[in-house]
Amino acid sequence: MVIVFSPAVMAQKSPAFSYRLGPSLSFGLSHIANNNVGLGGIAGVERNIHGIFAAEAELSYVYFTGDKALYNDGKNKAYTIPAMLGVKAYFFPNIYVSARAGGIYFLLNQMSSPELRLSYGMAAGINFPPKTNRINVQLGYNAFRHYSITRGYATLAAAIIIN
Repeated sequence: MVIVFSPAVMAQKSPAFSYRLGPSLSFGLSHIANNNVGLGGIAGVERNIHGIFAAEAELSYVYFTGDKALYNDGKNKAYTIPAMLGVKAYFFPNIYVSARAGGIYFLLNQMSSPELRLSYGMAAGINFPPKTNRINVQLGYNAFRHYSITRGYATLAAAIIIN
């Protein structure tokens, strides 16, 4: 099987920078303090680099709810704040995949204070054209290590693209 990429395929045809802001819904996949679902928000910026590639920076917040465990103080306090830098590849117009790395500030319910760790992830999404109000829908995965255990969660985000 041979895959041919057309030279006409380009990253987003937009001004120098493209911004996005919106809500997110996350699902704990591995070792996220017994939590099932997270609610939060996402903010990002993107700049075309060359051809099909774009550089991105993304900051998000996730407050994990639905904890199945009981705690002495009776409070659910699990959250994450990842700050990621990445490279997007647009193999089809408006559809992308992204590899990311950065840092994550997090607190899990069994912890007494928040910590900062290296984080990595990936995402895929679509930027709808201007006639549908420039909406971005993205599915991503973030992971980090804590106490020699890889912890991770998937995030579904819908954001408005601001140029």
